[in-house]
Amino acid sequence: KCREPDSRLPLAGGASAEGRRILQSPGQLWVLPGGTAELSCNVLDIDIHVDWYKEKPDGSLYWIYQSSNNSPPKGKYSGKKKTQRDFSLVVGPLQREDSGVYYCSSPISSSFYPSFGNGTRLIVTNATEPKLSILVPVDVEEPREVPASIPLLCHLRDLPPGWDSVLWQPGGEVTPVTAGAVDEDGVLSAWSITWISAERW
Repeated sequence: KCREPDSRLPLAGGASAEGRRILQSPGQLWVLPGGTAELSCNVLDIDIHVDWYKEKPDGSLYWIYQSSNNSPPKGKYSGKKKTQRDFSLVVGPLQREDSGVYYCSSPISSSFYPSFGNGTRLIVTNATEPKLSILVPVDVEEPREVPASIPLLCHLRDLPPGWDSVLWQPGGEVTPVTAGAVDEDGVLSAWSITWISAERW
């Protein structure tokens, strides 16, 4: 079985910001339902506004808001231009379906296409522990030769903050958690994998 180790560290989030002209922060943010989240966007070039997009479960983006000097609220979205290079997006009150990755975008003078930031993953949940299940990616029940090593996948559904690894028992192996994707219900799932010998299986 897989479970939480005795010690926990924050799970890293957000894409690499190296070499980008737009930097977003924080990389990952957990907020309780009903709360409010503020996302920040810093652009290398002076601009009058930035646009905000949210990623759908299928990977496509859709526009949600534009932050500028006098941006009026739009539903649960609001924002402003704080300095010539710093913008914000405020989302709230939050519901589970607001979970997802948000991207800041700005037209860059040297490029015809807009530039996007590294993204902020927003997770709206009140979970304190994920729902754990173990999956076997290969069929070891078929009447054929069993592989020397068998992968076991620990699936963590509704991941709360702090789960960066899992402890496998028996054996005591600790493996890292890989943040996965947010589904259409706003639930974050993640995975951790280990390998066991056919003899142990």
